[in-house]
This record gives sequence, C-alpha cells and structure tokens, in this order.
Amino acid sequence: MKLCIKHKKGMIKKFQMDIIKDFILELQNKIPLNGQVEINFLDKRKGHMTTGSYMDKKHLIKVLFKERMLADVLRTLSHEWAHCYDHQKKHIKDRNPIGGKSEDYANETSGELTKKFIKSNPKLQSKIFK
Repeated sequence: MKLCIKHKKGMIKKFQMDIIKDFILELQNKIPLNGQVEINFLDKRKGHMTTGSYMDKKHLIKVLFKERMLADVLRTLSHEWAHCYDHQKKHIKDRNPIGGKSEDYANETSGELTKKFIKSNPKLQSKIFK
C-alpha cells in the first residue's frame, strides 16, 4: 500500500503525528489496504461529512482533526479505514449512511482496533486523551 497523509502546516503536533503513524501501522497490520490511499486531516468539515468520510472512487479518507481529542481522531480514522477495507476486500452491499451492515462493520471494527491500540500503549494515554 502507498499512503499519502495531508494536513495544514502547524495543525498537527509532531507527537500527535507520531501516534497517528503508529496507529496507521497497526491498522495496516490488522486490516490491510491495497493500492494508494490518501488521508486528509482537516481543520473544518467539508461537504456532507460528519467527523470523517471515505470516498471509495478516490480512495480518500477525510478526518476532522481541529479541536478534537486525539482518541476521537483515531476512532474516526479507523472507522473510515474500515470502510476502505470493506470496499476493497469485503464488498458489503448494504452501504446506508446510517445503520446497516457496512456501517455496523466500520463501527465495530474501529471501536475494537482503537481501544486495543490505546490499551496496548499505556504510556501514550495522557497524550491520546488530551
């Protein structure tokens, strides 16, 4: 997988980006993606997104970053990553924006992966829950 991460300069602190990169490695280990994926960390919502979105035709994950706890950012990232994985590997047909198999899969998977990452990195918890 080739990954491109974008964000406004100065928006994400170095320690936060280090944690995000470690989390991405864990996501890639647990639910690996193929091809090129772009992740954009945003300072405000774009279009119809809530705190995140996944555009399957562009393999683009958008995550609202500004004024959010890092734990919430990681949860959103893993939720959208799970949608990307679903699109590439699982092919769940039910893609309702609220409820349904695809949304249930993304919610369950992201919750589990985020919680495991946080619990397996107790020294980072004070930074993740800032």
